[in-house]
Amino acid sequence: MLAASGVDVTPEALTPQVYLPGRKGSLQIEMQAAPRKYGRIAYPLSPDLDAILAELNANRPVLVLHNYGLPFWPRWHYAVVVGYDAGKDSVVLRSGTIRRQVLSAKNFMRAWDNGGRWALVTLRPGELPVMASASTYLEAAAAFERVASPADARLVFEAAVKKWPEQALAWIGRGTAHYRLGLPKEAARDYSAALRLDPANAGARNNLVMALLDLGCPARAREQLDQIRLDSLPDPLRAAVLDTRQRVEASLAKAPAADSGICTASAQ
Repeated sequence: MLAASGVDVTPEALTPQVYLPGRKGSLQIEMQAAPRKYGRIAYPLSPDLDAILAELNANRPVLVLHNYGLPFWPRWHYAVVVGYDAGKDSVVLRSGTIRRQVLSAKNFMRAWDNGGRWALVTLRPGELPVMASASTYLEAAAAFERVASPADARLVFEAAVKKWPEQALAWIGRGTAHYRLGLPKEAARDYSAALRLDPANAGARNNLVMALLDLGCPARAREQLDQIRLDSLPDPLRAAVLDTRQRVEASLAKAPAADSGICTASAQ
């Protein structure tokens, strides 16, 4: 799957990342984490055959988990779906050491049903799955962001902003990518867009304050900070806001003059 998305990697390099000797196999969490290390998003598909076929039509292979055993004696097996023959109603897989395994759609679905209908596709930064869900994509994007370069993260959330402009989390993600890229003006605009959609999002407002500080706008930053209610925040976020407050006050003490015009424009 990684090779199909342009990653040069070998099974030998991947084995220590996904194989658990104690389990004599791999769990889904490892299978989802490995692509992120190679700059790819791991996106879990909806549990229906149409979602798999849609990705195949987009030239993306799909990882599935099968169970060839019984409920009381499961035999778990990962395979990669690479094709579907509508005339013969059969599914083509790369399965273990078998380069081309052909199963009837009925047998494929039986094994996939027994495996919980789990399926995964890998996406390049900026790509969207064919049958995309905003919540699933943004969750996958957030996991990817933790290990991704800022440039790749921006591509991922840029795609989300274009597809789902009503999703505050998409704007926050792109804003954070801009901030990490050293672009506080663009970050401030993205955080402001997120706050228009979700004014109560204290994390986004705190991030906006930090971007305004980087732009040399401490007065505007304090105006934003004063809109955050500390008593309603969980401890980690509350601590972050208190730290930001100290930075704002320190900045105002050094430069008490009014902000320039860029400060108002950057938060529009």
